[in-house]
Parts: sequence; C-alpha cells; structure tokens
Amino acid sequence: MESPSFLAFLHLLLSLLLALPLAQASPMSQAHALLHWKSSLRGPTPRALQSWNIDTHNTTTAASPCHWFGITCTNGLVTNVSVLRAGLASTLDTLDFTALRSLTVLRLRRNSLFGAIPAAIANLSSLVDLDLSHNRFSGELPASLAALSGLVKIDLSANQVGGKLSSAALANWTRLTHLQLQFNRLTGTIPDEIRYLSNLRVLRLYKNRLSGSIPHQVGELTNLVVLNLNTNNLTGSIPPSIANLTKINSISLYHNTLSGPIPSCLGNLSQLKLLYLVNSGINGPIPHEFGNLVNMEDLRLSENLLTGTIPSSLGNLTNLETLYISMNELSGPIPPVLGRLSMLKSLSLGFNQLSGTIPHALGNLLSLEDLIVSKNQISGLVPPSFGNLTRLTDLEIFQNQLSGPLPQELANLTNISQLQLSNNDFSGPLTPDVCKGGKLEYFGAIENRFDGPISRSLRNCTSLVRLRLSNNHLTGDVSQVFGVFPNLEFVDLSDNRFSGELSTNWVKSPNLATLHMSGNMITGRIPPQFGNMTQLASLDLSSNQIVREVPKQLGGLTSLLYLNLSNNLLSGRIPSEIGNLSSLATLDLSNNHLTENIPMQIGQCLKLLDLRLSANELNGSIPLEIGRLVSIQEMLDLSHNSLTGTIPSDIGRLVKLENLNLSHNGLSGSLTSSFSDMQSLLTFDVSYNNLEGPIPENQFFQTAQVEWFEHNKGLCGQVLHLSPCPQPASRHGSNKRHKIVLASVLPPVVLLFLVIPLGLIITLRVRRKNPKENNTETSAKDLLSALDFDGKVLYDEIVEATENFDEKYCIGVGGYGSVYKAQLRTGQVVAVKKLHSLDDERGFRSEIEALTKIRHRNIVRFYGFCSHARCMFLIYDYIEKGNLSTILSSEEVAIELDWSKRVCLIKDVANALSYMHHDCSPPVVHRDISSKNILLDSELKARVADFGIARSVKPDSSNWSEHAGTPGYMAPELSYTMKITEKHDVYSFGVVILEVLQGRHPGELISAWPSDGQSILLMDLLDQRIPLPTPEESNAVMLVAKLALQCISIRPQSRPSMQHVSQALDAGKNFGIARSVKPDSSNWSEHAGTPGYMAPELSYTMKITEKHDVYSFGVVILEVLQGRHPGELISAWPSDGQSILLMDLLDQRIPLPTPEESNAVMLVAKLALQCISIRPQSRPSMQHVSQALDAGKVEATRQPFHTVQLHQLMRFT
Repeated sequence: MESPSFLAFLHLLLSLLLALPLAQASPMSQAHALLHWKSSLRGPTPRALQSWNIDTHNTTTAASPCHWFGITCTNGLVTNVSVLRAGLASTLDTLDFTALRSLTVLRLRRNSLFGAIPAAIANLSSLVDLDLSHNRFSGELPASLAALSGLVKIDLSANQVGGKLSSAALANWTRLTHLQLQFNRLTGTIPDEIRYLSNLRVLRLYKNRLSGSIPHQVGELTNLVVLNLNTNNLTGSIPPSIANLTKINSISLYHNTLSGPIPSCLGNLSQLKLLYLVNSGINGPIPHEFGNLVNMEDLRLSENLLTGTIPSSLGNLTNLETLYISMNELSGPIPPVLGRLSMLKSLSLGFNQLSGTIPHALGNLLSLEDLIVSKNQISGLVPPSFGNLTRLTDLEIFQNQLSGPLPQELANLTNISQLQLSNNDFSGPLTPDVCKGGKLEYFGAIENRFDGPISRSLRNCTSLVRLRLSNNHLTGDVSQVFGVFPNLEFVDLSDNRFSGELSTNWVKSPNLATLHMSGNMITGRIPPQFGNMTQLASLDLSSNQIVREVPKQLGGLTSLLYLNLSNNLLSGRIPSEIGNLSSLATLDLSNNHLTENIPMQIGQCLKLLDLRLSANELNGSIPLEIGRLVSIQEMLDLSHNSLTGTIPSDIGRLVKLENLNLSHNGLSGSLTSSFSDMQSLLTFDVSYNNLEGPIPENQFFQTAQVEWFEHNKGLCGQVLHLSPCPQPASRHGSNKRHKIVLASVLPPVVLLFLVIPLGLIITLRVRRKNPKENNTETSAKDLLSALDFDGKVLYDEIVEATENFDEKYCIGVGGYGSVYKAQLRTGQVVAVKKLHSLDDERGFRSEIEALTKIRHRNIVRFYGFCSHARCMFLIYDYIEKGNLSTILSSEEVAIELDWSKRVCLIKDVANALSYMHHDCSPPVVHRDISSKNILLDSELKARVADFGIARSVKPDSSNWSEHAGTPGYMAPELSYTMKITEKHDVYSFGVVILEVLQGRHPGELISAWPSDGQSILLMDLLDQRIPLPTPEESNAVMLVAKLALQCISIRPQSRPSMQHVSQALDAGKNFGIARSVKPDSSNWSEHAGTPGYMAPELSYTMKITEKHDVYSFGVVILEVLQGRHPGELISAWPSDGQSILLMDLLDQRIPLPTPEESNAVMLVAKLALQCISIRPQSRPSMQHVSQALDAGKVEATRQPFHTVQLHQLMRFT
C-alpha cells in the first residue's frame, strides 16, 4: 500500500500538471486566440467586435483583451466572454479553448453561430456558466462536456442539437442549478443519472424528441422549482415520486403520449402554481387531493381522457386564475363550490359529458372574463346571477339542453364580445339589451325556439362581426329590424319568420362575406345594389317569396362561391351575366318561374360543382357550353322544364359528375355513346322525355334503375324490365325460318319439361343417400359472385391465365395478398389479388358485394371476386403505370411528374377518399392508404386501389388493428385505440401528400413536426429532382402542403374531413379557404390557419373570432422583429420570458435601433406582446393596434434602450 506521503506527492503533481496550461496562458495568447476566431467570422466585422484589436499605440494595453467589448478579466486573464446578439456568424472550431482555460463564463446567445459544438470546449475546465442558446448549432452534444464538472448553468436551448443526453455528464454535473436544452432535436430517454443533479432548480427539456418514460429519479431533485418536459414523445405514467419536489412551482408535461391517472400525491405540492397537462394522454379522475394546491394559479388539464366528476375540493383553490378541463369525458354536475374561486378569470368546462344545471354560485365569480361550458348535457335555466359577471367578455354555452327564457340580467354584461347560445332549447325573446355595451362581436343563437322581434339594441349593434340566428321563430320586417353593421362578416337568419323586403343596408357592410336568409317570408325583389357586394362569398335567399327577375348586377359578385335563389317566385330569364361568376361552385335557381333559354354563358362558370335549374319554365335546347363544366361533380339537374332538342354529346365530358337529371322535359333523339365515359355516375334520370334508341353499354347503365328511362319514345337495352333492342335481320324467308325453328325447338322443349322433374327427383334421392359426397362436390365448385365481367371471369380461366398463380405473373405483394397480372381469353387484362386468409367467408362475401357498388373515376374498378375451396381472389382493372411509390423512387419516371401533375394526382386521391367517406352508404374506410396503393394510369391519373379490403377480410371491429395499414402511414392514435375511423385515412393521405411533394417518404419531417418543423422552408421540402414550382404553380403547392400538415395532426379531431380537402383542392385558393368551404363557425377549428400562428384558445373552443387574427398578427410582429419565427419566445412568455431584454429579441443581422427608432420599436414590441396574450379578451382590437401605430408613441423612459426588459414594456403607456 502506498504511503500517505506518496499519495500527497501524487496529488501535488497532478495539481501542478493541471495548472500548467493555465500558467502558460497569457494576455497575449488569449488576445491572439480571440482575434483568430474573429477572423473566421462571416461577413463584415460586427459592430460589437470593432474594439477587438491590438492597440499598438498604447503599450500598456497593447496585448491585453481586457478592454475589449464583452470581455471581463481577473488578474489580467480573461474570465468572462459575453457577446450577445451581436450577429456573429461562424463556427467555434477555430477558437483555441486551451488559451482560455481561465474562462468561467461563456455567453454567446442569440447569434448565428453554426456547426457542431466542438469537443475541445471541455478544455474550459474552470467554466461555470455556458450559454450558447438561440443559435444554429447542430450535430450531437459532445461527450466531452461531461468533463466540465464545475458547471452551474448550461443553456443550449433553441438550436438544432441532436443526440442523446449523456449519462456521464449528468453524473458529473453535480453543481448544476440550471439545465436548459429545450427547442433542440435530442432523442433517446432521460437517463436515470439525472438523480445526481441534486442542486438543480430549473430543468427545461421541452420541444425535443425525447422518448421513454419520465424517470422516477426526477423525484430526487428536491431543489427543483421548474420542470418543463412538454412536447416530446414521452410515454408511461406520471411518476408519483414527483410529489417529493416540495419546492416546485411549475410543471409542464403537455403534448406527450403519457398514460394512466394523475397521481393523487401531486396534491402535496403546496408551492405549485402552474400545472399544464393538456393533451398528454392521461386518464382517470381529477384527484380530490388537488384541493390542497392552495397556491395554484393556472391549472390546465384539457384534451385528455379524464373521467369521473369535477371534485368539489377544487373550490379551495382561491388563488386560481385559469381552470381548463375541457375536452375530456367528465360527467356529473358542475360543483357549486367553484363559485368560491374569486380570482378566477377563465373557466373552460366545455366538450365533456357534464349534466345537471348551471350553479347559481357561478355568478359570484366577479373576476371572470371567459366562461365556456359548451357541448355538455347541461339543462335548466341560465341563472340570473350571471348578470353579476360584469367583466365577462366571452360566454359560450352552446350545444347543451338549456331551456326557458334568457334572464334579463344578461343585459348587465356590457363587456361581452362573444355570446354563443346555439343548439339549446331556449324560448321567448332575445335579450332586449344584448348589445348594451356596444362591444358584442360574435353572437350565435341557432337551433333554439326564440321568438318575437329583434331588439333595438341588436339592430344598432355596429360592433357585430358574426350574427347567427337561424332555426328559430323570430319575426319582424327585415328591412327595418336590421341596421347598418360596418364590421359584419357573416350573417345567417335562415329558417325564421322574417317578412318584408330585402334592405340595401347590407351593401353598407364592406366586409360581409356570407348572407343567408333562406326559409323566411321575405317578399319583393332582389335589390340590384346587391351586385356591389364584391366581397360576398355565399348568398342564400332560397325558400322565400321573392319576385321579379334575377338582377343582372349579381354578375358583379366575382368572389361568390355559393348562390342559392331556389324556391322563390323569380321570373324572367337567367341573366347572361351569370357567366361572370368565375369562382362559383354552387348555383341553385330551381323551383322558380324562370323562362327562355339557358344562357350559354353559364359554361364560363368553370368551377361549378353543383348546378340546379329544375322546376322552372326554361325552354330551348341544352346549350353545348354546359359540356365545358368539367369540374361539376355533385349534381346537374335540368329536370321539370320545357327543354327540347337532343342531348349534347359534350355532356359526356363531365366525367366527375355523379348525378344527372334531365327528366320531365321534351328532349328527343338518342342517348349519346359519350355517356359511357362518365365513370363517376351514381344516378342518371332521363325519364319523361321523347328519347329513343339503345342505352350505353357499360357497367353503370346495365345495373341502372328502370325508372330512370321510363316514359320515353323507345329506349331499349340491357336494363332489367327495359325492352331489349331489336336485332337486325333479313326480310327474305323469315316466315319459313320461324317455322323451321319452331319445328326443331318444340320437341326438345317438351322433352326438357319431362326430364327436369325426373332429374330433380333422382338428385334429391341421391342427396339423401350420400350427403357427405354431395357436400364435397358442392364445395369444389367455384362461387363466382358480384359483378359480371363479360360472363367469362371463371375460376378455371384465372388459374389458366396465371398458370396456377405462378410467380412470373406476380406484380406485387401486400399485407392481404399477392397481385397477379392475368390476360383473359377475350384479350382483357385484369389484376387478380389472391388473398391470404379464408376466415369468415360469409362476412367476406357480404362486404365484397357492398364494395361492388363503389364506382368512381379515381378508384380502381372492382369487377368481383371468386371464392373457392382452395383460395379467394379479387378481380380489378389493370392499371398500366404501376404504383406511386415505385414511380417516385425511379429517377427517370419521377421527373415526368411536374408540379401540376403532382397536384392533380393529389386531387384525384382526395376525390376518391371523399367519395368513399361521404358519398357511400355506409361509408367505406380504406384503412391502408399509402403510395403503394395508389396506381397511375397511362395519363398519370391516380386511382386508389385495395379499398375496403381490411374491412372485408376482418369485419370484426375488435380486430381492426390487425389490418390497420402500412407502417409509416398509420395514424398515431392506433397506439391507444383499436378503432379505425375515416380520420385514419385522412392522416395517411397527409403522409402521401408530403411524399409526393418530397419525392420520398416524409418520415423525418413528420417526426419533427410541429415542434421542430415550423422553421423549415417549404422550398427545402420539395423534390429536388424537378424545378421549383412556377409562380402559377406555387399557390397550388402551398395549398396542398398546408392541407397535408392539417391532415397529419396528432389529434384526429383536428384533421379536416376528406370532403373539405377535396373541395379546398377544387377551389384551389389559399386565401380564405376555410371560411369559403365551411362557412359554419362550428367547424372553423378544422381550418384555423397555419401552425405556429394559431391562437391557443383553439385547444378548448371551436369558435374562431377576430381575436385569432389579433394573436396571429402578434406572432407576425415578433417574427419581423426577430427575423425568424418567435416560437421559443412565445412558449416562454409570460412565465419565463419577462426577464428577456428587448435588445436580445431583435434581429441580429441589422444594427440596433437608433435613438430615434427606439421609441417605435418599443411600441410595436409592446403591441405584439399584448396581441399574443393567452387570454383572447386581453388582446387589443386591430382598430386599437392600428390607431396606436398611427399615433406612434409610447411613454418616454429614461431607461437606456439596451436595458429594457419585456415585462417593463407592458407598463409603458
């Protein structure tokens, strides 16, 4: 054993060796190290480093960097380098860390430094504080950081650093108090060695890609004050050991995929002020013990699977300001004790299963500004005590079972800006003074039993933006009861009892986009002045008593998407100016008294999806120009008119059309053969005309309903109960031939009638004697069913064509079977899918027979199936080009797919899925949308294949997850549910869109979205093998990219429907698409904008207000100030962002503002922070913002600009 003196000697020697490099360091060597690094910076020398020079004129400081900007020295050696937001653009590779061993503080945050963090940084053995945050560092965390055992603070947040957290580093950083690695790309698990950080006070790892469970060792960090692990891929339950963190005041675990209940022991965290568990996957009850969290100020548990009742113990949280428990599965009554929460400003209980009545005690919440209890099962009356809530700005109680009249006390809510009462059973008049305060902007009361006239208060409510009163019993003269609303964007008065004539006051609403007044008793004419509402997108005046002509001035409504004037008393001709409505998608003029010809200019409405002119007095022929409406899809209805002439063959060009009705006219001639090309048809009614000749010979017409062809002059063909067409024959010798035929046929027929009964008797006897033998014989027969394929698709022929399914005919292998190419004796080529399983043949047959009714131009035609003792197979049309996956992986073929073709094939797939989800009865869920199941024909048109197979093979819903699709395309909710819905197809479709855009599977992008993907340029996302989109193509590419990101939302309910996607793509506009496609505000959350700019209240409400735009505008302001998306700042504000210097917020690429500019910059920064307030009612109006910017003033301050912190801005006026 070594002697103590020897050990002391070794210790001394080691100390000297470690100190040797430090001793060798000198001011000169440190100056040269810093200057060498400065020389590597890109671009001109930053202004902050202009002092970094060796002063040859001053011999005392010539070689010392101690007087340089950002440099602090101790005993002549550099100990602190702090150069913040100076626009530094370089790597750290050229910085000689060995010359800077004296350094204790290195702060280079908010610059543009890039590259990997060098391993040599470990030479800074004295380092205590390392801050490289808000740069562009990439690569992995260097393992050498573990050597920096003296670190107290480390902040590498807001970079692009990947790799795993080092167990060795965590074990060695025992002095650490702050560990901030958020907004990076860290992967792997949180190591158990985190237990060694016993001094840690702040732990921020949010917005990474961490996985695994939260280690229970976190509970050993007893000094922890802030724990932020949100927006990762963490799983498992919340460890109960967190209850040991007695000093903790902030816990954020939201946006993970946790499971299990909330540990009740969290109720012991008496210092806790903030708990965010939104959308984290937790279930079970809200712990009763939460009533012990008496310091709690902000509790958010929304978007989970919480069950049970709301614990009455929450009434003890008297400091609580925000309580969000919406979008769960909570039941039972609203506890009256919530009325004790006197500090509460925002209460959201919506989208649960709560019942009972609204407690009168909620009227005691005098600080309340938001109250949302929508979409529950609450009944009874609205308590009069609500009149006490004078600070209330947002009251949403829609979709409940509330009844009775509204209390008069609601007139006291003079600050109310949003009042949503829809879908209840309210009766009596609307509150007389509903807009007493003049601030009401969003008022919805649809689907109730309100009656009586509109109050004067509402008539003069100039602040209104959206007014929805449809489906009530309201009365009054519409020309008198509604005034001028300068801010109005949407009004729906449909299905009431309004009378009078249309007022020209609506023209004075310059922002009005939707005007719906159908189902009333409105009389008079349509004012020609309506043609001046050029911003109008939807006009519905149907089912009234409007007279006179359709004003030609309506042709000026160039933004119009929807026009419905049906079921009125309109007369005269259809104005030719209707052709100017180039954006129109729906035109319904049916059930009027319109006369004369259909104007040929209607063929200029090239975006029409639905055209209905039925039940009028139109005459003349069908204009040829209707054949130009190639986008028309839902309906073309010209029935019940007096149209004559032949049916134009150009109607056969309408290949997307699903329903065609030309019945009850005077049309003549024959059905053109071009109708055979209309592969999307579902109904085709030409009854009650003068048509003759054969009907087209294709699959659709052969299975059509005979009623569609009745009462014509002489239609014939292969339709059940329709006369067959006569066969051409020679006149000579016909009588003789008839006699010969009769003579030759009659004896066999008589013999047949004798033989058949005898054969049946013999057969029955044989069956009785040999039942086993008979069953064997029957099972050996093929069971060909479903659609007929020229009568020749037989089991033996398929086997012969594929040489008993030889591999050389195999063209693909999927999850359900192998696909073979088979050429039949007729020369027809089909694709035959031989299935793996024979389970549940009866279910298989019933499902397949239902699938035979699916007919759509973008779905691979399904001919039928064959079930045999040895195998089952499906028969499809053969598509030439093969699947999309193979095409995209081929360099040569992929370049044929330019951007216009790629957008078109995306539309094709969207149309197919929309048809399956929304037009099939029952709806069909594909379950396996992937690029391998999308085929391209010779014209590069897309066809969806393998539709419905999963359901057909395993119809039992409990087994659906066995056939849930292809890995890489499966929706994330399949990790916690076995039920497959149409939202699974929507997710898979989003993946396919991104694959088409990128030219490869987008796995890396999806794993990063949305946490790390928001700063990605769309340009960098696109397939590099083809040129960037042209200006004409760019808008379409942006639209499909936007839709893709909506489709891959991690929350199924946030994904759009395929009907919306299809309509959005057909409309092809990126501006206003959500409102145009879904004007009903209850659906707006599906189309709520661009991720990264969407207001946070969309996590608990589906209503979009102008406050959403205000929030988005605030994000844009910050983006302009910072020069990049401000995601990190917004996520930190206000809890963690108040100490941030305004100077550090600004774009580093340009100089700091001059004294003259500083005032303006402070003003816009202050307005931005007001706009991004988490509480909508606290955001300013855009009118206020505009006026403040015009005034251009903020309170003068003597404080130097470079010392102003963000929270101080909020105090300036």
